[in-house]
Amino acid sequence: MNKQILFLCSVLSLPGFAQQADPQAGQYIEVGTLEASITVGYGGIENPVRGSEHITSVLLPHLAYYGENWYFDDFSLGYSLYQSDAFYVDVVGTFNEDGFFFELDGIDKLFATSAVRNNTRPGRPQATPINLTPIERSIAYEGGISLGYASDHWGVELSSLHDVTSVHNGYENKFIAYYADTFFGGQFVTELGVTLKSNELIDYYYRVRPGEALTRIPRYSLGGSATNYHLKLEYQYPIANQVSAMINISNTWIDEDLSDTPMFDQDQYVTGFTGIRFEF
Repeated sequence: MNKQILFLCSVLSLPGFAQQADPQAGQYIEVGTLEASITVGYGGIENPVRGSEHITSVLLPHLAYYGENWYFDDFSLGYSLYQSDAFYVDVVGTFNEDGFFFELDGIDKLFATSAVRNNTRPGRPQATPINLTPIERSIAYEGGISLGYASDHWGVELSSLHDVTSVHNGYENKFIAYYADTFFGGQFVTELGVTLKSNELIDYYYRVRPGEALTRIPRYSLGGSATNYHLKLEYQYPIANQVSAMINISNTWIDEDLSDTPMFDQDQYVTGFTGIRFEF
């Protein structure tokens, strides 16, 4: 399967809450059933890495299954250690998003040759052009514990995920809060999130190493760990039995100290997809 489509599946889905809530709500999956769908439309991701190509696709597949104790949701795997009507504790595993910026088609052959913007913010290296050799980074698979609370319309989740593949040897701590309800006959979901990325993760993916720069880059600090924020909005409107119109958009704000480094040429990025969803 095309790696662009695989990435879109992982960043545009809403995993983690299906087994705790009313299956009548459109974003939930009834326990013991397989959910499969494909959305035909247009979407993709802005890649914030300097000089990289943005990724687009016309297809967005989705596959998920939630059993009594274990589940998979696209590329996320989980096993429930504790579950009540509202609270849950899961062991979870998933790919980290940072690795996809370098592994998608066209990006693993990245040549970052754009110059630093003229209207630099304080702390960003000044107008010396930055020329990089092809940058190679690997995707990590992360595993850890997820704690959550889910009511009929809202929920929160806190997770701590550590690299289990010895790629960056760091961790991510994530907190998300979401609200879901009907709106003009369709299902509406909004999500706010904060992600703390460890110094080891940041240093592996975003430090320009000796031999990767063809021109001299002024000394800079990554600022240790980094904190990103995101806002996600999704709306799904039923058209016919197992057919619906869907729009999904998410904006991520990159930590200021991190976005001021030579690896980035923007301080935020957008992912999204809109189209017609067919359920099977």
